Amino acid sequence: MRKEMVETCPGCGAKIQFEHPGKPGFIPQDVYQRKLDAGEEIVCQRCFRLKNYKILTSEADEEEIQRFLSVAIRDFEKFVYVFDVFDFEGTFRPEIVKLLERQEVVFVANKFDTLPKTVSGSQLKSWLLEVIGKSVGIRPSQIFITSTKNGYGLSKLGDFLSGWGGKALILGVTNVGKSSLLQVITSSKVTVSPYPGTTIGLIEHRIGTLRLFDTPGIIVSDRLIDLFDPQCQAQILAKGEVSRKTFKPFPEEVIFVGGLVKIQSTLASQPDLRPIFQIFAPEQVTFHKTKNPEFINHPEKHFGRLLIPPCGRFDVSRLNFKQVEIIVKEEEELSIPGLCWINVKRGPVRFTLNVPENVEPKVRPALMKPKRKV
Repeated sequence: MRKEMVETCPGCGAKIQFEHPGKPGFIPQDVYQRKLDAGEEIVCQRCFRLKNYKILTSEADEEEIQRFLSVAIRDFEKFVYVFDVFDFEGTFRPEIVKLLERQEVVFVANKFDTLPKTVSGSQLKSWLLEVIGKSVGIRPSQIFITSTKNGYGLSKLGDFLSGWGGKALILGVTNVGKSSLLQVITSSKVTVSPYPGTTIGLIEHRIGTLRLFDTPGIIVSDRLIDLFDPQCQAQILAKGEVSRKTFKPFPEEVIFVGGLVKIQSTLASQPDLRPIFQIFAPEQVTFHKTKNPEFINHPEKHFGRLLIPPCGRFDVSRLNFKQVEIIVKEEEELSIPGLCWINVKRGPVRFTLNVPENVEPKVRPALMKPKRKV
């Protein structure tokens, strides 16, 4: 029977506290004492409910996390930067990577299982080297492609980290799967959750000769998914191979991806032909094509049913929208961070997008290469 006082929650890293229910680290004092006397695992109420009931009782404070990270980064020379390969533009943050440019950085491209099965690991790695080079001006020395769902690449990453030595900080924005990754490669008991902001302190893991420290997910606000509450975010995250749908729309037709993104399109060079493109999105995100003015002007009537996200009622009046025109060639793709990406089959396509003003659509080299004519 152990009597040592537990000062931090082993699940999320928060300081154990008894005064503020609903806040990170809270546990009723009588429950804490009972578990301590019995030698049972002590985790905060928040982590207990996440583990056992998948209920989120509080969210991490954005400013507190940012201050925490700015201090923590100064104490490390080695970093593991994890991003989501499906939402590359939303989770690979050049502004963060540039802060680490003089350090030793390992890149981990997680959630490989969400990509179409026609994309091979070698194809993805070549693509990542190209787009990372363009976005930050460096060619990464180490990129590991992983999936905690099917185990892809985990042993290779684990072997490398176990021999790296010293200490390293693992970084990534919310919901890229850092904690799930660590749980598998270190066999630890971290709280793993689909909700953003689960990890709120440094949590130390050991793998071989390396001391690996997990950090809070970095909270950003320019992905479409960031507009929704944590429960809706958890619902619409890609959890398996993403869905795709091919469109060949007329100019007057509007395509909704969820309820907050409207797309119209024409061929930029041959207006007498219709464009052809595929949209890739997580399986819970819906597509809807229409030319009905009532539907186009009042999509909120269909939120949570025909149009997901939002996952239910949503006050769309609090958002400002912008119209963006972008031309995308056949060897390029259009990404809408935190929602979807579009692969052009017949182009170049002139897209007219209506999106929330915080979201910045981006053109990138195509991951899904078009078939070449013989």
